[in-house]
Amino acid sequence: MSGITLPIILTVVAAIAALIAYQGIKRGSARFYTLERESMLRRARFTLLGSLMLFLAAIALLIYSYGQVTDDNGLSNGDNPLEVATEEPDELLETQPPTPSPSPTVDPSLPTPTPTETICRAIVEGTAGSGLTLRDAPGGGEVTILRDGSYLTLVVGEEPVEANGFNWIKVRTVSLEEGWVAEEFLIMGECR
Repeated sequence: MSGITLPIILTVVAAIAALIAYQGIKRGSARFYTLERESMLRRARFTLLGSLMLFLAAIALLIYSYGQVTDDNGLSNGDNPLEVATEEPDELLETQPPTPSPSPTVDPSLPTPTPTETICRAIVEGTAGSGLTLRDAPGGGEVTILRDGSYLTLVVGEEPVEANGFNWIKVRTVSLEEGWVAEEFLIMGECR
């Protein structure tokens, strides 16, 4: 049998089963008693389900038979690579291994990627309404007063410093002013 004969046979049998189911549904009309009608309709339903399964099997066989792909050597999924290789030994012996290709060189005119720096945020909280003093150095002179709820960005690369009984962190305000604040009055947010 060729690859398409079996799916054609399954399709014809499925069509016949669908016609039988249609006849069963047609006969299950009002001229029979209720129990006989239900029995006929149940048989017709099973016959129709069987015909659907036959149609699906035919489609699956068609997909399987036409879905076999050949690889670069001309082998299909079912071919034995040893049998194909022994048919033409002279051709296989004459081929040379591929020559290595040169490695790519980096273009110096391209900009080098810079890593994205991590940004950590904090919010001023717990000053009882008096605000947090932004200072020019840990414990140093006053730059400005930050109200509760002010958003700050921690300056990357600056380690906390301990002075005057507080841990001081270098921050940047929304208006881009930089300075030092006491860590205990900050709620640390997420770092991205």
